[in-house]
Amino acid sequence: MKKLAKLLVAFAMTASVAACSGNTGTTDEATTITIWHTFTEDQEALLEQIADDFESEHENITVDVKGGYEASTYESVVTDAIANGVGPNLVFNFATFAKNFDGQDKLISFDDYWDFNYADITTPTIYEEATGFSDGKIHAVPIYTAGPVLFVNKAIYDEVGVEIPTTWDEVKETSKKIYEETGVVGLSIDSLTDFAQLLIYQSHEGQIVDLENNEVAFNDEKTLEWVEWWAEGVKEGYFQVAAQGADGYNSGDLNSGLIASYIGSCAGMPYLDLSEINGDLQVVRVPMMSDAEYENAGLIWNRAAIGFKGTEAQNQAVADFVEYFIGRNSEWVQAVSANSPYTAVLEDESYQEFLASNPALQALEDQLQVSFIAPVFAGSTEMRNQLEELFKGPADPSFDAATALQKAADNTNAAMQAE
Repeated sequence: MKKLAKLLVAFAMTASVAACSGNTGTTDEATTITIWHTFTEDQEALLEQIADDFESEHENITVDVKGGYEASTYESVVTDAIANGVGPNLVFNFATFAKNFDGQDKLISFDDYWDFNYADITTPTIYEEATGFSDGKIHAVPIYTAGPVLFVNKAIYDEVGVEIPTTWDEVKETSKKIYEETGVVGLSIDSLTDFAQLLIYQSHEGQIVDLENNEVAFNDEKTLEWVEWWAEGVKEGYFQVAAQGADGYNSGDLNSGLIASYIGSCAGMPYLDLSEINGDLQVVRVPMMSDAEYENAGLIWNRAAIGFKGTEAQNQAVADFVEYFIGRNSEWVQAVSANSPYTAVLEDESYQEFLASNPALQALEDQLQVSFIAPVFAGSTEMRNQLEELFKGPADPSFDAATALQKAADNTNAAMQAE
């Protein structure tokens, strides 16, 4: 438990002290591990600094950080590389991605290399996700917790004379009015997959799949109504499927006045600046079915460290690095504008000060108690892909909601039931 004690101390201290809190390494062999990531330039700079600090304490380990991968193709690139034996030792992605390798003897079991009990430093929900694999081992170690919030240019709402919406009925009403009176799109969405899951969870009492029967739970009239609701707004112009600006981000569209609001990750907060258009940025929790408080109203996700097996020395080095990275978690989550998966960090004074200064995290905090984590199961990645295609579909004039929903359900069911 000695490492665990050092780890918990690191959480509560400054980044400079936390940098010295990792273990001293158990690999005598000169070893290189490779990290592939999709982080921004600023986040990459911090990741490289953490890697450099780790190397200074582990002279026999070299950490090769490689960025620049496109988020849209990252999973397929990593998957192909792993299949061909030329992949990275460590990636940062969701547990649903790690689930694709379940039972293939590809994933590092971190608990085989650590001498502390991971369950002691996190919540039961986080631990359940980290160990949600057929062998019950820790294969996905969360590095931050994020979720969608509603970013709003309140100045546009004031100009039209409408309030920030709290329900989906109000979202349609206000978005339509804004578009009709100003020509500005009322609402855009960063992740259509998460948007779809949010609507399904809220309207289906927290159930998106039926794991007992190994099939989806969303192939019904309720979901069809929401797909048609979304399609109507896209076709009429007050909802937006993809960002208009050259940078391809809704944050850029909001900054330039092309949209009045968008639903996106709380991690997008650092990229918003409405000063050039004299805007008024406000951030609130995601809309709900009604004003009444109820379960499964919000969505959160955990990006995790996922290790792929190499030599035994590489496996140990990856586990050592991830343990060290956890010790720098307070610094990391502040850099990415996110919540921490670790209790001690959440209680840390510096993090509490950061939380109080970040409207996006305050909005996320407001919905955390009624939020859900998307389930990890065989076929979960395919479900995410199918939901994205379903809600992207209305951009095509020939889109038929019923046909598209059936296709999404059939393809997800096939993935869930594949041997």
